[in-house]
Amino acid sequence: MTQQAIDANGCDTEQDPGIWQLVPLEEYRPPPTPATRAARARWASLKRLFGGGRHQDETPARAEADLRGLPEQQLDALVAAVDWGPGADLLQRRFERGDAVRFVIGPPGSGHVELLRRWGTEQGARWVTPPTYRDILESGAGWLTGWPSDARCWVLPRLEHCWLRHAAGLALVRELLDRALAGRLGRGIIGCDSWAWAYLRYVATVPAHSALTVQAFGGERLAVLFRDLVTTDCPRQVRFCNAQTGKLVLAVDGEDDDEGGAELQSLAARCRGNVGLARELWRARLRAEPEPKAGADEGAAGQDEGSAADSDANVTTVWVAPPPEEPALMADPDEELALVLHALLLHNGLPGPLLAELLPLPPFRVQACLHRLAVAGVAAAAPAGHWHVAAPGYPTARELLQAQGFLLDDF
Repeated sequence: MTQQAIDANGCDTEQDPGIWQLVPLEEYRPPPTPATRAARARWASLKRLFGGGRHQDETPARAEADLRGLPEQQLDALVAAVDWGPGADLLQRRFERGDAVRFVIGPPGSGHVELLRRWGTEQGARWVTPPTYRDILESGAGWLTGWPSDARCWVLPRLEHCWLRHAAGLALVRELLDRALAGRLGRGIIGCDSWAWAYLRYVATVPAHSALTVQAFGGERLAVLFRDLVTTDCPRQVRFCNAQTGKLVLAVDGEDDDEGGAELQSLAARCRGNVGLARELWRARLRAEPEPKAGADEGAAGQDEGSAADSDANVTTVWVAPPPEEPALMADPDEELALVLHALLLHNGLPGPLLAELLPLPPFRVQACLHRLAVAGVAAAAPAGHWHVAAPGYPTARELLQAQGFLLDDF
């Protein structure tokens, strides 16, 4: 990685040449929404409102029913975990020259916690576990007393888990931020979800500077990333083709295609540049044709242009299914549903019983809202009952809250 000059604030004076860019929070720029995607969104909204399905003449290149999902092992080879090494290098360069405490902000599912984990491992930083909910409600004096201020550096990855929107739930995070900004906790990095950060700006002392984020990914940078995520375990060249049109979306050998550029730009816009969310949605759309049955007519396979049985035996075609229809929550939004969604996003997930304590709703209404969100695929619960907004439903959740006039994050 090319080393660049760093200014007095610890930021690069010129942008890093790679796809990874770490920028001040106010410089985050979501990618624009392509006109084609905006038109499709309006059409989908009208179909939900008035009914109606696909026109009979819209015959897909590969019908969804004729494709199969990919096993996890194959998905891992086609869409591996993001390598946060370059981002950790950028973060360290800023940390070396910046303030004693840096803040890294990211939207839900963006991967900023993994970035901090990589940085912390490489730098030997002490990992700070968030307080318990009881600690938060009791001001957490014991938790702060045990702070590893004697460590060379530390990382607190989830500031959103250090407070609650409750009369007794803000004292701890206020004291934490006051000590950190005064230099009483030593050198370290604090990570925070973008929704919590938007709220904390109104109720606590947060810095107007020193907050960094991973710059939004547009379609071109997503193409580079997705090629990089195809591992060497894939013995053949890989081509990702649109299951609806049959056209090329992405080729690992770098072949350019206008259709693919529009497809990935639409994905980037849907995710508002959130690279972690884009990876999850891309991975969820990948399909393959079933293996031909033994003794089947081999000549029947591979006759169509772009079929998996490509004329080049060294090429594997992976089909990109159309994005799933967005949950129809916008058709009948209500304040209770919005309140539950907002609380889940502000805290990056909460246990069901605690969620009921924080909201001005009876517990049975909270449970009804959670059930409705789960059925729609917008929220999900871990086995222990910790509810969170699911990655596929996050864009819909954000749009609903925006329509209802709730406080939004900056992403």
